[in-house]
Amino acid sequence: MIITFESFAHNSLNIKDISLKNASSYQENYITGGQPSISDLELLAKQGIKQVINLRTKGEFKVYNEKEIVESLGMAYINLEINGVEDLNQNKIKAFSKLLSNKKTLVHCASGNRVGAMFALDAYFVKNNTADEALKIGETTGLTRLKPKVSSMILKTK
Repeated sequence: MIITFESFAHNSLNIKDISLKNASSYQENYITGGQPSISDLELLAKQGIKQVINLRTKGEFKVYNEKEIVESLGMAYINLEINGVEDLNQNKIKAFSKLLSNKKTLVHCASGNRVGAMFALDAYFVKNNTADEALKIGETTGLTRLKPKVSSMILKTK
């Protein structure tokens, strides 16, 4: 597949050719999913991804130095550690929300589950979506096993 400036100009991020586990595109600026391979990062950089937000903890992935690879490809690298349920809290939600921008961004963890949880919580607590809308956004962006915790957090505030 040849990626041209014209195809990028249509605001479409293509996930078809990447091996990212549970890859999905959300809105026009985000690709979400699991751990990217080096070739995924190279392809995403060519597609115009400007930043990578990694929600994995520092000791969780040791196959390659992701920060080094991401920065060598001209993208910004941000590591916001979400260590499961205990990190689904207001401080982490606020920090996550501040990282989201109009830049084309890859947001990932190991499988996409933490990514979906954070997008759902951001949608509800920061962007004021309804509970149903927030959970749908979470599912679209990878929410699976953390859904009961996210649902209970949202329902507690009603």
